[in-house]
Parts: sequence; structure tokens; C-alpha cells
Amino acid sequence: MTYDRFHIAVFILLIIAVRPVTGMGNGCLQNNLPDTVTVKVLGTDTDARFEPNVIQVRPGDTVRFEVKEGMHTVTAYHPDNRRELGIPEGAESFDSGALTAGDTWFLTITHTGEYNYFCMPHERMGHVGKIISD
Repeated sequence: MTYDRFHIAVFILLIIAVRPVTGMGNGCLQNNLPDTVTVKVLGTDTDARFEPNVIQVRPGDTVRFEVKEGMHTVTAYHPDNRRELGIPEGAESFDSGALTAGDTWFLTITHTGEYNYFCMPHERMGHVGKIISD
């Protein structure tokens, strides 16, 4: 099968036209859309934990906390929650309130920096987590 110059030219133009859309080469598009990252909230006593307990996101991303078992909170280290500041300066304090198995709670990240948080009933047992936003 032979191709004439016209068909070869059309083929090359199609490759050039599609390249930015498919992310080929240096002209690739970056995904700057907000993302949603899921953290599972597990355990009922000394095994209480966030999985994963450290995540990395960007400002604008949302963290989805899914409670799989037990009763928990997702609470910022912040003076509003009677703790030292452990979230970025200027970021709003947060506290999910009591969550039980089957509940889902969302937190949208607004600033760069580290967001340290804990579960009120299980903090002394090490039930803490961290969100790193950059």
C-alpha cells in the first residue's frame, strides 16, 4: 500500500493537531482541576486510625473522610478546639462533629502548608493525621 504526499501531509497534520490534547511532547496539558482524596476513618479503640494518615494535596482539593467503623471526629489542631495551632495561618479551623460508621465528611483545603488534625475520642491513642498542601 502506498501513500501519496497528500495523505502523508494529512496524517502529519492530524498528529500535530492531536498532540496537545493527548499530552504528547512538551505541549502537554496539566491537570489543574481540583481533586478529591479519600481518607478512611477506621477502628473502634486502640486500633483507631486514619488511612492514609498523611496525604498530599493542592489548595482547592477536597478531602473526603469516610467513616468505616466506630465513632470519630476530624478536628483541627487549632485554638478554637483548645489545641495549639497546627494548620496554616489564616486557614479556618474545622471540626466534623461526631461521625459514625457510614458517615462521610468533606474538607476543602484553602491554603498551602500542613493541616494537622485528630480524632477527639482517640487522640491519646495516636489517632492523628496530616494533610500537606503545596
